[in-house]
Amino acid sequence: MATTLKDLGWKPFFQAQLDHDDTDSLTVARITARHRTQVIAATQHGEIPVPLQLLDGCDDVAVGDWLVLDAVTQRARRRLDRQSYLQRKAAGETVKSQPIAANIDTLFIVSSCNQDFNLSRLERYLVLAIEADITPVVVLTKADLCDDPAALRQQAERLHSGLIVETLDARDERQAGENLGHWCGPGRTVALVGSSGVGKSTLAMALGAGHIDTAGIREDDDKGRHTTTSRAIHRLAAGGLLIDNPGIRELQLPACEQGVSDLFEDVTAWFGQCKFR
Repeated sequence: MATTLKDLGWKPFFQAQLDHDDTDSLTVARITARHRTQVIAATQHGEIPVPLQLLDGCDDVAVGDWLVLDAVTQRARRRLDRQSYLQRKAAGETVKSQPIAANIDTLFIVSSCNQDFNLSRLERYLVLAIEADITPVVVLTKADLCDDPAALRQQAERLHSGLIVETLDARDERQAGENLGHWCGPGRTVALVGSSGVGKSTLAMALGAGHIDTAGIREDDDKGRHTTTSRAIHRLAAGGLLIDNPGIRELQLPACEQGVSDLFEDVTAWFGQCKFR
């Protein structure tokens, strides 16, 4: 997948955690996919499968995590501290978080210019990104099928001060590169989130991620079908890495007090000044 750790997204933040280790006996690897019985880990020498039983106390790993493996046995010694961690509340009544991805630089929040466009849903994604200290970029796809995509873009921009919103046709490789290539350079990691059918996989392919299966949407309500069923890291044409996530139909927030406070700062600024508590 890559020839250097920097190609895989290695940064000084992670290197500082190895300064006192015997690096000759270690292999540093980044999780590129997680399956039921194993994870796929990318090293400087290629990808290797690591059975879950070799993760020991690191079994909570997410795609994007960095592991320190024993160079001989490939048993995980530890998971490196995360620079960022994106998670959501698992569906259902159980209070449990579900990992989305780790060590992301930029989150592409993808929505389409049709019935999927929903400001409340965009706000929830923004809260997750802000809470995780990840730069959010809203990407409005299928702009070619909308009479007034500029109006939707303006609505999204008003959700948060300084929020970047891009409108495009996800099938257009040139347009995708021009609008989003800035965040996809060497050593950078981006992730895609959004509902099924908004064009995440199509956008990933336009950015150079290789072939990913896609499917059409239902004509009556613009709902999509799940074609991406697991999270995985792809190399991009611009040199960066992209984590393609399955469509999220039910987005519930975990504990995100800071993210909510930052997103709705125009409201929280008035807390304490109300006449009635």
